[in-house]
Amino acid sequence: MTARRDTARPLTAHRADPRREGPCDQLIGDSPPMRRLKRSIGRFGAADAPVLLRGETGAGKELTARALHRASRRRHRAFVAVNCGAFPGELVEAELFGSLPGGYTGARRRDGLFVAADGGTLFLDELGELPLSAQAVLLRVLETGEVRPVGGDRARAVDVRVISATHRDLAEMVAAGRFRADLFHRLAILGVDLPPLRRRLDDLRPLARALVPDAARRLTDDGWRRLRHHPWPGNVRELRNVLVRAAAEFPVGPLAADALRFDRPPTAAREAEASIDPLLPLDTQLARYVRSAVGRCEGNVRAAARALEVSPTTVYRYLAMGGAT
Repeated sequence: MTARRDTARPLTAHRADPRREGPCDQLIGDSPPMRRLKRSIGRFGAADAPVLLRGETGAGKELTARALHRASRRRHRAFVAVNCGAFPGELVEAELFGSLPGGYTGARRRDGLFVAADGGTLFLDELGELPLSAQAVLLRVLETGEVRPVGGDRARAVDVRVISATHRDLAEMVAAGRFRADLFHRLAILGVDLPPLRRRLDDLRPLARALVPDAARRLTDDGWRRLRHHPWPGNVRELRNVLVRAAAEFPVGPLAADALRFDRPPTAAREAEASIDPLLPLDTQLARYVRSAVGRCEGNVRAAARALEVSPTTVYRYLAMGGAT
């Protein structure tokens, strides 16, 4: 598990002083979806309730969490970010809640990230990766406001606002018994859906200029058109990769469409088309198409529904049909 304790990480080349910037200054774009997101941050920042951020990989969940922190009464205290999937499962509790020597093999004294974030905000990224045992302890901490280190018998009071994020469908995980329903409801008091880049293409130019200014300056008209026609499964992170790659491979001169190489195939739907057999019944073909799209979205039913432009209910219906001939 990796943790970061800081106040801001600007998306632009200009590193503004986080103490002087507005809460949403690092969220680039003025498209209608981004304006809605910024309004949600303004409303929820002042509240002290937990927030669950839902969005695809690369959509800017950590930047949104930082904006919520800057909009809160805790903005002058610590912001601690941790990836729940980047640390061995048996050590997650020690990392989050602390440990004492003897608590487990090789244990050492550590305060844990809840203590590090005391008075501030703890951002739990990739929440869906948290083991069930750690989920139970996290629920107790949220309900009591106290943490007890692994191997300890005394609890310590902490004042922490928790913001969590996931690209997974937690409701589906709850139904499958892989995520605690009581913890889900405790963390999802406030919910924010982050718009994918393909839904806010009007933000492409300001984003590109902020991410890789040199590449943005050299993009030709057909280069910009190629960017607008890409579905961006990797969102803003993929945009950065594409621009950095183009600038490195073509350090001088214009950057036309053929200079742009993308991270992976365009869409879940387009990949799914290859699995269609015109001799099969239509419903069977559609079921295969939908299953392929869900797999392409790493099991996230809501993300697949957005990619296919149907409702999650429709996706679940075709998943229930299977794909057998």
